Amino acid sequence: MPSIPSKYEGRYCYHFTHIDNLNTIIEHGLLCTNLKEAAGLAHFNVASAGIQERRKTMEVTCGAKGVVHDYVPFYLCSVNPMFLQMVNTKNIDQQDFVILAVPLKAVIGNGAVFTDASANTQVAPNFYDDPQDLDKLNWAEIDSQKWSSHTDQLRHEKMAEVLVPRKIDISEVKTIIVFNKYPKKRVTEIFAEKEIDLPMFSYGYFNKGNFFYTKYKITGHEDTSLLTGPRVLRERFNKVISELNKQRSNRQGLEFPFANLYEALKAIREDFCAIAELEGINGLETENEVHQENVSDHTKKVVAKILISDYYKAANEEDRMILEFSAYLHDIGKGPKTKWPGGKQKAYPDHPADGAHMVERIMHEDIETLSPYQIRMIALLVIYHDLIGEVFGKNRGRQQVLDIVESRKEVEMLAAINKADVDAINWFWGMEYNGKIKAFIDWVAAEKGFK
Repeated sequence: MPSIPSKYEGRYCYHFTHIDNLNTIIEHGLLCTNLKEAAGLAHFNVASAGIQERRKTMEVTCGAKGVVHDYVPFYLCSVNPMFLQMVNTKNIDQQDFVILAVPLKAVIGNGAVFTDASANTQVAPNFYDDPQDLDKLNWAEIDSQKWSSHTDQLRHEKMAEVLVPRKIDISEVKTIIVFNKYPKKRVTEIFAEKEIDLPMFSYGYFNKGNFFYTKYKITGHEDTSLLTGPRVLRERFNKVISELNKQRSNRQGLEFPFANLYEALKAIREDFCAIAELEGINGLETENEVHQENVSDHTKKVVAKILISDYYKAANEEDRMILEFSAYLHDIGKGPKTKWPGGKQKAYPDHPADGAHMVERIMHEDIETLSPYQIRMIALLVIYHDLIGEVFGKNRGRQQVLDIVESRKEVEMLAAINKADVDAINWFWGMEYNGKIKAFIDWVAAEKGFK
């Protein structure tokens, strides 16, 4: 086979994988799916089951032929729609993924096959093995740094693939692209343990392309992951609880606006802006088409839904206060208004994670007396108020619920605030939620051994 045209010589192809897979990759190389399965190698897999079923039987029409699962897949784009989709489900932590960059000239012309679109759809893309056919790819779309494409067809053309037969050695990887210095440290340690030389490193940007998704439009959050994944969010949740419990005995001489939870709740009922974070969302307009009212009006609607819920009516007085207080705070992460240019909040699915440090401040600085139970439950309900709803509606992993709850009561209270939020947004979604929630609570209880 001839070498690739000179205009493509500076290009790379990219394979993204979880950092936990690096040990196996260093030992065995990057293996195609069929070889990994035959060898019984453990692999952290985030791939869609439906897509993998299609790739398992999709025939490759040139090169070594076979099926797509006989090849190690690489992408040519840096801004990858499939990776963005995984980030948006909140099922992965971007920080735990690395992108392995291999020079295109090292594989094209040496047995690799390439496509003019992703090999993920019912209709197979065109397969090529002649380097001259690289001209047939949509390079404008592949190189575009925009997060979306105008059509679904263009989105798939952006994800044109390079397929390397069977395996590729780690020595072919010339650069590892990581989110920041923390995964770099871990990758460095893994390579040191294996006593092999490290490739070059790059933080998020390489060869004129961005690879990770950040809150680059929000001042002060430019380098923060667009969505907070399950590991980081769980660590943040646990840290809020541990820090607050540790600080409770070391606040002598401080003055507090509220003596206890009851006093704080009473003040909010009388004045929505009694807490700074609530003032930060008061009247905050939204451009999120899912919501029909501003953030504070939606919050009050969620509180009203909680107060008429069956769970609230049957709960004891303490749990009623916790539910109502948490309902007031559940969307504080959407604020303050100064976060948003023009004072209008964009659709912002990471607001529960942003609310973590806010709810920590409120419980530390504003309320003098809180029990460990109250601290845990308020943190749980605010930080995870969307979790069950997104398990049902957005394919968020149900394992995340198992990882955080410690009793059936916690699941039920989490379900109550999730339901109130869903009901306040869309009555039909609320009906769908009602049809699933009892079986889900029973499943969690059975998995965790709760009575």
